[in-house]
Amino acid sequence: MYVEAEKKMNPVFRTSGNTAIRDLILLFLILLFLVIPTRERAQAQTQQNIPFPITLHLDGKEHQLRNPLILKDGVTFAPFREVFTLLGGEIGYTSKYGRLLVWAELEGHHFLLEKGTPAFYHNNVLLSLPGVPPLRERTFYFPLRFLLDRAGYRLHWETGPRGNNGEPARADIYLQRPSPRQMVEAEVIEHTGEGNGENGGSGENGGSGDANSAGDQKAPLQARFSPQAHRVPVLMYHHLLPEAEYDGSSGTIISAEAFAEQMEYLFANGYRTVTLEDLYLFITGQKELPPKSVVLTFDDGYASNYDYAYPRMKQFHFRAVQFPLTACIEKTTCWVPRMTWEMMADSADVFEFHSHSHNLHYYIGDRQALLAVSPEQALEDLRHSRELLDCFAFAYPFGAFNEETIKMLKDTGYKMAFTIRPGYVYPGDDLYRLKRLGVYPETKLEDFIRLLENFE
Repeated sequence: MYVEAEKKMNPVFRTSGNTAIRDLILLFLILLFLVIPTRERAQAQTQQNIPFPITLHLDGKEHQLRNPLILKDGVTFAPFREVFTLLGGEIGYTSKYGRLLVWAELEGHHFLLEKGTPAFYHNNVLLSLPGVPPLRERTFYFPLRFLLDRAGYRLHWETGPRGNNGEPARADIYLQRPSPRQMVEAEVIEHTGEGNGENGGSGENGGSGDANSAGDQKAPLQARFSPQAHRVPVLMYHHLLPEAEYDGSSGTIISAEAFAEQMEYLFANGYRTVTLEDLYLFITGQKELPPKSVVLTFDDGYASNYDYAYPRMKQFHFRAVQFPLTACIEKTTCWVPRMTWEMMADSADVFEFHSHSHNLHYYIGDRQALLAVSPEQALEDLRHSRELLDCFAFAYPFGAFNEETIKMLKDTGYKMAFTIRPGYVYPGDDLYRLKRLGVYPETKLEDFIRLLENFE
């Protein structure tokens, strides 16, 4: 107490305390100014402009790039908009909630890249780039050889004579468009898992086949992410209606407004949708997925999914899965309108289509039809539905199945099947007992977040 009282009375104590605080603040500022330049220098050592002019040669014409190329960690990055415009591609971008997505359509290839991550999509398959794309002075960059190789282009560099500083005076990049034969060969490479890395050798990152290749045991090009997802939530939706049209009588209908809010949350919080092919490869240990990967599924093939879900997901470049009853496609006897073949074709940039049976979504007495009909009828139904959709996945009507059902799915060519049992999907899971997380009218946004993050 005596010392404390003396401090209050003696101004020397107050001055000494203030000096100590001031010294600590000064030391912190000095360290801050030392650390920031050090980090900038470290980044500059791994990322630098290529200092000489670059000329692209395409179709017998020369195009000098206005923006410099960037060399980052041994990978050459080029300005996305400038190069894909020269190639004649259709390009665009989405910028919202701090996320910047850029995309390009080029001769049958669709590329979707994002600022700040190596994760990207090639024809809707989630893959990894050889590095994070730089953003320099509002210009988005992409790995030049890596992406153009995937589009089937042949790329050849030539450098001019070197100046006194040892640097070339200029460089010429000759691009050759893929011929029809090369485009066919590129498709074969996609399906067999061969590909080129950034420097033209065998690469670790890369592509996939179409949806039907998931069960063919062909070695896919691997995607590598650090960190990576250890589990994937598969969300289950059904019918959507505007709030003004929903009377609350069905336990599986959610409002279009609630669905829009959920999609906004997914995009704002960095989630990425994956296809069933990607999920199959994840389960079987053939592919890594980035954190915040999610699968969106819709049962029964309602037309409301086309009216309300499709435009919202398209806005965010999301992919989703439809499990329609194929007997209800363009069939007026199904009491709720279903998607037609025309709707399905029009929405194929978002939806992939797999089976919910042809016509086994009903009860016979107190038993689900899939379990109650004869094995011959069930086999024919499963086979017919899969042939109509040319698919490889199945969602059990009412979630009902048994060992005989699983054997029939295998016999008719299905490679994976989904239940309505709640839970996440993990590597090594039984491919015919995959869990899903239902989204229902009572699912508020906080419940939706819990489904994604901490259901178990």
